[in-house]
Amino acid sequence: KQWYQRRVREFHTFQHYFIQINLRLPMSKAAEIVTCNETADTFHKLYYERLDKQRQGLGKLYLEQATLTWNGNALSGRAEISGFLEKLPISSTSVFSVDAQPLMDQSIMVATTGTIKFSTTQDQDFSQTFILKKTDTKTMKVAYDCFRFLNKIAS
Repeated sequence: KQWYQRRVREFHTFQHYFIQINLRLPMSKAAEIVTCNETADTFHKLYYERLDKQRQGLGKLYLEQATLTWNGNALSGRAEISGFLEKLPISSTSVFSVDAQPLMDQSIMVATTGTIKFSTTQDQDFSQTFILKKTDTKTMKVAYDCFRFLNKIAS
């Protein structure tokens, strides 16, 4: 818990600093960052809701040729990723932080941290990074997903 409280404080400090920098950016760049953050906020809520409660629909969030790296194990393609995610035990996820960055090709990198509890395990800390790519003018899907369990270190 202390680790996360420290991370949340660091995030809020970064967020305050980021807002100050953001105010100095040209409006088009500032608007892009706001849109990026709004997209990440909507996406992470949808993703973890489906992971915990509607896993059979989770594959629809991935591109056909997407890649998932789950603790160092790579899976390729929406069908393989969907099959893997659907076989995971029932989960309950709490997200503690979300960060989003626009990328050069109009993609968005979304990074999350939190805890996940599978029905067969205790709570485990995790980080997950997504690359979202545009599929048309309104839709973005996961092109790359990297999930890692985190190891706590003594402070």
